Amino acid sequence: MTVSDVQNALTQPMPPSGMTTQHFWPRRGGAVRIGLVNNMRGAGFRDADRQFRARLHAAGQEDGINVTMGGYCLQPPGRDGWDADYRPVAALDADWPDALIITGAEPSTDDLREEAYYPALVRVIDQAIRRRTPVLFSCLATHAAVLHLSGVTRQRRARKCHGVLRFEVRREHPLMAGMGDQIIVPHSRWNGLAPATLTSHGYRILAASARWGVDRFVHDDAPGCVFLQGHPEYEPASLALEYRRDVRRYLTREAMGYPTLPIGCFDAATRSALRSFQRAVQGRFEPALMDALPLPPALANTASPWQPDTMQLYRNWLETVAAFRVPMGAPD
Repeated sequence: MTVSDVQNALTQPMPPSGMTTQHFWPRRGGAVRIGLVNNMRGAGFRDADRQFRARLHAAGQEDGINVTMGGYCLQPPGRDGWDADYRPVAALDADWPDALIITGAEPSTDDLREEAYYPALVRVIDQAIRRRTPVLFSCLATHAAVLHLSGVTRQRRARKCHGVLRFEVRREHPLMAGMGDQIIVPHSRWNGLAPATLTSHGYRILAASARWGVDRFVHDDAPGCVFLQGHPEYEPASLALEYRRDVRRYLTREAMGYPTLPIGCFDAATRSALRSFQRAVQGRFEPALMDALPLPPALANTASPWQPDTMQLYRNWLETVAAFRVPMGAPD
C-alpha cells in the first residue's frame, strides 16, 4: 500500500446520501441494548468480554447512555459447554438487540468459509443488514463480513501487523467526529484487505496507513455498521500477552518463525532484553525456556495511549445506535 493509495482512499467523495457531520444526530441519552457475539476461545473469551463491556459502558456513561450487554456465542466457548453468562446465537431471534458487536477469533483455516462457525456467523450478518441494525465488526469478523457481503477476500501479509500503530483519518465522517488527523490503534493480524478492492465494492475508508493498510471503513448499504481490522478495545497488556503466546508457539514448534516485537508496545530496555532472549533461544525449541522470557510483570498497569481515540469511536458509534433504535417488537 502506497501513500497515494491512502490519499485516494481517504479523499474519495462521500455520496450525497452519506452521513456527514453537518447533519449528525444529536447526543441523546437513554438506554441501548447491545448483543456481544463473542467468538474468542480459551482465555481470550473472557478477555474480549471484559474489554468490550468496560469500554462500551464507560463510553455510554460519558454520553448519558445506559448500555446493557447480553452475550452470545456461535459455538460453545469452552470444553465445559456454554458459559453461564452466554447464550447460543440462535437466541437472538427471540430477543433482537439495538446493536451488535461481533468479535474476531483465531482462524483454524486459511479459507474463512471452512470455519465451523461460518454459516451461523453469516446468518447473523444477514439478519443485521436486513433489520438495519448497527454492528461493530472486529478483526476476523470484518474479514468474514466483507467476504460474505461483497466477495472480498483478505490477503496474507509478509509480516504480521502487530503493535500500536498510527493511521491517517477521514475526519468528516460522523464516526470519526472529535478525532485528530491521526489516530493510534492496536493491531494484531497476519491478513489485510486491499483499499482499492474495498473502495471498488463501495466501502468508504475512514482510517488507513501506507505501511499498515486499512484500519476501519464503512458502507452506505450498511448504515450504522463499522468494520475494524484493529483492536481499539485492547488493554495495555494485550499485545504483550499475544507476543508471549507467539514465543511459546515458536518454542513448541507450533509456529515456524520467531515472532517480531510488537511496535510501540515496550520501552527501550524491555525491547533490548527481548531481543537478547531471542538470540539466546532461537533454534532451541525448548518450552521450559519460556520461564526466562523477560516481560515486565506490571504491563497491565501501564498507560494505553490509544484510549482517547477508542472512547471517541465508541461514543460516536453509541450515538449511531441511539439514533437507529427501534421500539421492541417492531416488524422486520
